[in-house]
Amino acid sequence: MQPSQHNDIGPAVLQIQTALNLAGPSRLPRLPVDGTFGALTVGRVMEFQFQNHLTVDGVVGPATAAKLPQDQTGNNQEPEQPAGRSILVNLFDGELTAFEDGEPTLNISPVIGGRPGFLSSIGVFPMTPRRLREHSSGEFPSASGKRNMDFSLFYHGGEAIHQGNPNTASHGCIHVGPPFAERLFDWAGNTDIWVIVMR
Repeated sequence: MQPSQHNDIGPAVLQIQTALNLAGPSRLPRLPVDGTFGALTVGRVMEFQFQNHLTVDGVVGPATAAKLPQDQTGNNQEPEQPAGRSILVNLFDGELTAFEDGEPTLNISPVIGGRPGFLSSIGVFPMTPRRLREHSSGEFPSASGKRNMDFSLFYHGGEAIHQGNPNTASHGCIHVGPPFAERLFDWAGNTDIWVIVMR
C-alpha cells in the first residue's frame, strides 16, 4: 500500500477506504469506497491511528499501512456499525460535523481555527468535562471586556470549540458562529465525545 494523504485519488485510496471500513470500531460513518482521500477519509485515518497508538496525522504512511487489514479479497465481513459521538473539525474546508453513531447531526460552516503562530492542534482528542456556557479567556481577553468564549467545549489543554467569529482566526481554538455554537454545546451535553481536528 503506497503512502496516501488528503486530496489523493486512485486505487491506493480505494484499498485504504476498504481496509478502514473493516478495521474495527469507529465513531464516524462508514466510508464511501470512491478512491478520493477527502476529509471523512482523513478523519477515519486519524481515528484509526489514535486507536492503534500511532502518530495521528491523517497520512497513511508505512506504520499506518502496516496496521490496516491487508487483504480484503473474498472478505465478506460486514463492518461494525459506528457507535458513539464525535466532532470532525475540517479546517481544510472550514467545516465542522457532529456525528452520533455515525450519523451527521449538525453540519456547521464556516468555522476557523488558529492563526499563524497559534495553529490549532491536529489529532484525536477525548473532549474534557470542562464545558462552559459562559466563559472569557484569561490568556486572551477581549478588548471590550465582554465574554469571548461562550459555549466552550474544551478538548486539548486550553483549546476549545466555542462561539466566535468564524471568519477571524483564533489563538488556537475553533470559532463557531452563533447560533451554531449554542446548538453544538447543547448537543454535546456531558456525553463522551471525541474531537478530531484536521488541517
